[in-house]
Amino acid sequence: MVPGEGWEAAVRAEVGAAGWWDDPDSADLRARFKAFTGQRRDWPHPTLLFWKDLLLRVARRLRRCSAPAHLVTSAWFARPGGLTPLCLPQVLEEMRADGDILLKSELIDPSAGSLYQLVRRVSQMAISSRRPVSQEDILVFKSLVEERAADIARQLSDSHWTSTCVVTISRFNSFFCNQEDAHAALCILTQSGKARYLVARKQDPIEGVKLALNSAQVPAVSKLDHDTLHLVWTEERLQQQLDVLDRRWEISRRRALASFKSGDKQGAYRYVRQSKVFSQSRNRCTQLLERVEEVISLIAIAESTKKVYEAMQIGIQAMKENNVSIEEVNVHLKEVDELVAAQREVDAALESVPLHSIDDEGDIEEEFRKLETELQDEIPHIQVQEPMSHSNEESPDEVVESLSNNLSGIKLEAI
Repeated sequence: MVPGEGWEAAVRAEVGAAGWWDDPDSADLRARFKAFTGQRRDWPHPTLLFWKDLLLRVARRLRRCSAPAHLVTSAWFARPGGLTPLCLPQVLEEMRADGDILLKSELIDPSAGSLYQLVRRVSQMAISSRRPVSQEDILVFKSLVEERAADIARQLSDSHWTSTCVVTISRFNSFFCNQEDAHAALCILTQSGKARYLVARKQDPIEGVKLALNSAQVPAVSKLDHDTLHLVWTEERLQQQLDVLDRRWEISRRRALASFKSGDKQGAYRYVRQSKVFSQSRNRCTQLLERVEEVISLIAIAESTKKVYEAMQIGIQAMKENNVSIEEVNVHLKEVDELVAAQREVDAALESVPLHSIDDEGDIEEEFRKLETELQDEIPHIQVQEPMSHSNEESPDEVVESLSNNLSGIKLEAI
């Protein structure tokens, strides 16, 4: 596809059937294409919003997360006769001020050394004024990067049930239309804490990315992540080798059949032996691939089990600090459940009393007797006892208060 045709088709699809777009002499086109003059408050707000929205929609349709500034200002929206929107440079500056656009030259490369990253951050903090967008800059659309990251997380969640996922850099790049978009997205995601760059080994390094599959920040890279990356890289290599062996095996089978039909028995025999060799290699490769996949699955299970164990340890430690045992917690919870159930039954019985039929004191006493009979029939385990006058017995309010204090002292974290 010719690049110009792709942009033209995308712009045409997003602009729609607007007649002014194809008429260079229309007042609407000239009003939208002319430069903004005066102060920021004097700019036509609808026109500014129009170009902001159109620019993002065209980039989204092209599946681009970044684009050269000169293409955006001079090629994407160019009309016959060399007419281009003169307001686009100002629109880009406004989008940059709002954080919708970032310059690739200002992003921090996560694959660089830690000292270099620190120097870049300090230098960016020290610079008070920003230079304007030039035609040589690469524009990165932050909202589109975030959309693509969310889409990647959804795709990976289908095959990973953990909160994070380690993928090779080639797998990460495959989610984007080109490597420039992938690198810009990696810079933004690592800077926002949604991804971490890692290298598995020093000699013949294996690059990878640790991604968050939920809204939480990505934890620090561990030794287990490096081992997982090495296994994932091995899995991809074995899968590629298996695909090659499958194709060669299929080709050998077809050539053997063609040679046999043509009467070339020697050639057919040679291709049959070749296909057997490919078949044996394929079986060995399949066994290795299954073993690697099993190890990766075991690592994921172990990681999840570790998190559950850590959460349980925190809960046990909290109970020890408050001198509370599991049995005591269960007893208190059971008592609370019984009190709640009894209260609900009492409320239901009170609601069933026809208050409009109570006219005098005799009717009230009669209704109370009926209520007492109903409660004794429905809740036989609740026995009414005579009030005790022992001085050492706690009142119901004191029992409830003690129970509440014991339960509120327990600090458990959700597993």
